[in-house]
Amino acid sequence: MFTIECGFRYEVTRKIFEGGMGIVYEAEQHGARDFVKRVAIKVIRQSYSNQKQFIENFVGEAKLVADLIHTNIVQTYHLGESNGQYFMVMEYVDGITLEKFITRHTETDQKIPTELATFIISRICRGLAYAHKKCDPSGKPLGIVHRDVKPANLLCDASS
Repeated sequence: MFTIECGFRYEVTRKIFEGGMGIVYEAEQHGARDFVKRVAIKVIRQSYSNQKQFIENFVGEAKLVADLIHTNIVQTYHLGESNGQYFMVMEYVDGITLEKFITRHTETDQKIPTELATFIISRICRGLAYAHKKCDPSGKPLGIVHRDVKPANLLCDASS
């Protein structure tokens, strides 16, 4: 076995979302030979970055979801720390939140077709079921429960 150690470089390009405890940015991850990958970076708000329990929860979340690899779950690539500021690097989803999707339909007085609504709900359920059933390498259930499932936290991929 061997270890590869190298630094990552991220260039933040824009703010995607701002929540009560953190901010999510779109960024470019740069690698060797002009390698560039679009990613999302979740950063703890400065006001929470000094709270030990909050940091532990953030790190714990990153470790817990690190091995969740499912088409209906945003993948976490990296947990980092820079100058005492913790961040998670995640899969970038080019799309909108389900909340915005519903709002746009409501504002334009369009009904969401039953088949499409059913499809969206089925994909949410697939992702949640996968996470809920996830086990560690020894087969012990991880006991993952998403405690903040709401339209503002669900993404609809624009390419689908």
